[in-house]
Amino acid sequence: MKRLLFFLLCCFTSITLFAQTSVSSSGAAKEQVTVRGQLAGPDEDDPLPYATISISKEGASEKVVKKLAADEKGNFSVSLPAGKYVFTFQFVGMNPLKKYVDVSARMPADLGKIVLSESSTQLDEVSVVAQRPLVKVEIDKLTYSAKDDPEASTSSVLDLLRKVPMVTVDGEDKIQLKGSTNFKIYLNGKPSNMITNNPSQVLKSMPANSIKDIEVITDPGAKYDAEGVGGIINIITDKRVDDGYSGSVGANGDTYGGYGGNTYLALKYGKFGFTGNASYYHHSRPESESNYIREDFTPNPENVLTQDGTNKSDGGGLFFSGALSYEPDTLNLFNLSVSRFGGDFSSTGLQNALSKGAQNYSYLAHSFSKQKYGGVELSADYQRNFKKKGEMLTLSYRFQQNPNDGEYENLFTNVTGDYFYPEGYRRKSINDAGGKEHTGQIDYVNPLTNQHSVETGLKYIFRQNTSESDNTYFDVEDNTWKVDLSRKNDLDHDQHIVSGYAGYSFKTGKIGVKTGLRGEYTDQDIHFISAKDTTIQTHFFDLVPSLTFSYQLGMTQTLRVGYNMRISRPGIWYLNPYVNDLNPTNISYGNPKLDAEQSHSFNINFGSFSQKVNLNASLNYSFTKNAISYYSFIKDGVTHNTYDNIGKNQNLGLNLYGSWTPSAIIRLYANANVNYTDIRSTTDNQLKNNGFSGQGFGGLMLTFPKDFRVGANGGIFSGRVQLQTSQSAFYFYSFNVMKSFLNKKLDVNLSASNPFAEFVEFSSTTKGEGFMQKSSFMQPMRSFRLSVTYRFGDLKTSIKKVQRTISNDDVKAGESNSQTGTSGSTGSGN
Repeated sequence: MKRLLFFLLCCFTSITLFAQTSVSSSGAAKEQVTVRGQLAGPDEDDPLPYATISISKEGASEKVVKKLAADEKGNFSVSLPAGKYVFTFQFVGMNPLKKYVDVSARMPADLGKIVLSESSTQLDEVSVVAQRPLVKVEIDKLTYSAKDDPEASTSSVLDLLRKVPMVTVDGEDKIQLKGSTNFKIYLNGKPSNMITNNPSQVLKSMPANSIKDIEVITDPGAKYDAEGVGGIINIITDKRVDDGYSGSVGANGDTYGGYGGNTYLALKYGKFGFTGNASYYHHSRPESESNYIREDFTPNPENVLTQDGTNKSDGGGLFFSGALSYEPDTLNLFNLSVSRFGGDFSSTGLQNALSKGAQNYSYLAHSFSKQKYGGVELSADYQRNFKKKGEMLTLSYRFQQNPNDGEYENLFTNVTGDYFYPEGYRRKSINDAGGKEHTGQIDYVNPLTNQHSVETGLKYIFRQNTSESDNTYFDVEDNTWKVDLSRKNDLDHDQHIVSGYAGYSFKTGKIGVKTGLRGEYTDQDIHFISAKDTTIQTHFFDLVPSLTFSYQLGMTQTLRVGYNMRISRPGIWYLNPYVNDLNPTNISYGNPKLDAEQSHSFNINFGSFSQKVNLNASLNYSFTKNAISYYSFIKDGVTHNTYDNIGKNQNLGLNLYGSWTPSAIIRLYANANVNYTDIRSTTDNQLKNNGFSGQGFGGLMLTFPKDFRVGANGGIFSGRVQLQTSQSAFYFYSFNVMKSFLNKKLDVNLSASNPFAEFVEFSSTTKGEGFMQKSSFMQPMRSFRLSVTYRFGDLKTSIKKVQRTISNDDVKAGESNSQTGTSGSTGSGN
């Protein structure tokens, strides 16, 4: 493992050094004067990265004496002898601007902020508009400019994520960051339960034209909760509107019977602003087939269990979010937001089981299950600005309520042999789970100078998680439903977290440094209510350091090196002792005795971003000594699936991203990563695994006259390396045709997913002490989808929102959330 790490580091360093462009410099003229400034677009807060500056002598404008490019923030600086000059500023999509500058020998010249206006050229009814670079790099993050993506008008946010560096989305719309599901998704700088519970569905229904930027925060600093995530995807909504309104409405449907609609609205009047987003979707999945086989051997009695079944599901959800801002003056800003979401998924299944060997039986199981989800979120923020630019104080409060309920019912028929239940046995289980959360936070930022900046803050979180279940069975003799007390396993979980942080950043020339330290104290009480009540109290304190260093190799090239230590506290889905025995031979439950896990992460990142070619390479190494791992074992002929702090994980990953826009007609892009994982149990030497895994996604977009576009996408995903389970690889592909009407206000998109394969097989194999089991699913994948979006209003300036707000990212969510997890877990892992 060490040799492999050393080898990859050497390769990565060689590639980075080879990619750096050497620039020779001539001797500086004597008595030169520095001229500096910053280039920005019509929105003065929107800098123009890598814009071109040409300099000529006044009276000889045809002869350029110097030519240079601005940096990633639109800043430029040049040394010139005293004299009179003509500066010409150029940026694609903007009107060129000439500025006459008289350079004095006595003092530097600061041109301040230079604003360029947008331009477009109309030729024979074909609009030719140049495109800005879609990606820019900062000390601790990458930003994908959604508003500059020409495909955003006919795409969903999920479609845009497929093109964001280091992000991949597979054929089932599951999202990964740097090849891992261990990350968080934010909306406007804070976690959104609306997205967390059903990220794929929500982002699929959210129109991309309501998004300004998508940030990939690869090195979460001290201001973020000490969550052991591989990074953060922060979606920033577009709030531009000037004393007026703008918005969009859309609808979609697919051949599975699914359908949905969405609407987006932004309003601004004087000092008040409002943005809102609402969507509804109905999901329908046709019948799929599954096969399961488990072989028991020494030390278990030899036995073979096979289960063949079918399953189909449907459901829907309604989402709403709204934010109100009030800016009484330039120093004070108030934000108030509310979101409400809810829905359910229902499924029906049929399973035929046969057991031979130590246990001889067979049965036919009819099942019905329903999962409900929902929640309410209220937040209030106040931002106080000071006379010094960038200095601010923020006060925030947030309340969340997150119910997550489920129920199921079984009926067993055709029972033969010595099975757990007799012929005609029926049972029900209802679980009411969820939590409430109150959070208060204060943040202070002070840019001491142009080079130095500090930040600090305090935070308090109070959480109450509960889980109550009602388990009953039907007594055939009495013809009544009776309570089964032997299956009672309820939970009360209270958690108090007090944290504080301090951070420091330094930026000068080509060098940038960002460092910080966070301290977190946790106090929690867990009451496990069953036949034998148990109360567990835990207290722990963690110091979490972070450090990021960046160096600008060239005008478009940056090298970053970072380290951070994070912790992950188990959430309700990991702690919940509720036993899901929908399949009585294969049950799952949480572990209320779990401890928080600690992980250490190191990364090296090289980025080169220009108008036509964007490249990014990231090498990551992380290790965790007490990882929460999903594991399985056999007891009394039943497979038990649960969690424990038994994982010792190491992961080495390489991520590559590239996009190429050779002309206004063609755009190609690709995202790929490969990971080497070594995972082993700290309690059982037999439980260990290692190997390579990888994912790749690519696409092509052709843009023709008359606002007509054609696209093709495809990807391949290998199975993740887990403690006991190996998974099969699978591939997916799609095609889409898009057309805009009514002066680009009406967009129509027709897409086809896997049109040449009705089903795709997914399989997994799990091995443990005395058993081996294999599952396979034939999942319907071929579908056709039509979506229509209409935009109205006029977008101009922006509705302001506070720059700091609450972001509780410290909870490990578990299997219910496909976007978070830990290496080695079947439900969610690397």
